[in-house]
Amino acid sequence: MNIKIVNEFIKGYKEEFGPIHDQEIYKWKAVKCFQDNWDLRHDDFHKILSTSLSLTQNLLDSGNYFPKIMLLKNAQESPKEIKKLFTNLYNEEDDLITRIESFREDFKKINTQNFPGKIDYQDHRAVLVYLVLKYPERYFFYKYKMFKEFSVKINYTYHPIRGRIENIGQFQNLCYLLRYEISKDQDLLKLHKNRITDECYYDEKLNILTQDFIFASVNHLKLKISSEKKQELSWLKVKIVKSKDVRTKEISVNLSPRMTSYAQNESENKRIGDLGELWVIGYEKNKLINLGKHNLARKIEHTSKEKGDGTGYDIISFDKSGKKIFIEVKTTKGNISSPFYVTRNELKKSEIEEENYFLYRVYNFNTQNNKANLLIINGVLSDVCSCPTQYIVKLDESR
Repeated sequence: MNIKIVNEFIKGYKEEFGPIHDQEIYKWKAVKCFQDNWDLRHDDFHKILSTSLSLTQNLLDSGNYFPKIMLLKNAQESPKEIKKLFTNLYNEEDDLITRIESFREDFKKINTQNFPGKIDYQDHRAVLVYLVLKYPERYFFYKYKMFKEFSVKINYTYHPIRGRIENIGQFQNLCYLLRYEISKDQDLLKLHKNRITDECYYDEKLNILTQDFIFASVNHLKLKISSEKKQELSWLKVKIVKSKDVRTKEISVNLSPRMTSYAQNESENKRIGDLGELWVIGYEKNKLINLGKHNLARKIEHTSKEKGDGTGYDIISFDKSGKKIFIEVKTTKGNISSPFYVTRNELKKSEIEEENYFLYRVYNFNTQNNKANLLIINGVLSDVCSCPTQYIVKLDESR
């Protein structure tokens, strides 16, 4: 992701803020309307659903796209079944991707029964609207075409393919990164705060503003920005070592009391980590293209963003022979000696894959010019895990 280009679009967004506001303010009003009216316990589910969605305008119905119409028709015919779909969709304890796909599949069955031969229109865009209306501080309005065009404009490493569920995780990740850049612009934040009235939902985390910026960059702004076609890495020196040959420093235990802003640190570490993963994907694509493996470059998978955490690695790429390799990325703005953490799942995956497992230590990372140094460690991570910092404890109820 080219942050310099992003900031050029932010500048253009501010310059055209007034006209964009006039056309797009309905989104904040739609969320406020939903928040004020939504009640799953209401006796007349069709009525409360209709009222809650009454200001969504072309978020849900536009041109030949009619998800709200079909949703309300099915809610009238099968209110209990549709209510259950929303109950399950809004259960934040369950996996997001599972909830989205279950909603779509189950709705299709209900729609087929109620209106045979009619399209249900409950695509990823529609389901994300339902999620944002309920949880505006957690999710982002999504459109495939918007995501695709914007990713090209800012050199985002992931290029969405229509209909893929993986697009959702990637779009969420992009929005998190953009939200950070937007949050630094005090002039934009002032413009945004001043335009929010009592009729609007004020999104403190700037999620709606972030999506509005993306949409405006694609549909409203006419900026001519030359973008780099690929990540330039000719300057980069890469060192590859076996895990058994890595030397680590002993870390002493410090029992002195400290006051630390853990939430802020965790948020910043996640941002740097996400940018580091994008940087590595750019590096891997460049590597494979230079080897003449263009087809493999297109098959690189950003697992942590497309399928979720917990797999023990972040990226699936390929070596020069075409064999899969599993990459865990650890990124820091600091130098090579900055400590990092390895999870139990990462350690286990490195034991299973061993020769095909790689830890990419990205260090001296500069987010503005997208440059860093890289150490690649191949093999079992137990060779470098020298200082345990946490233990998981599960008490036995029988005792």
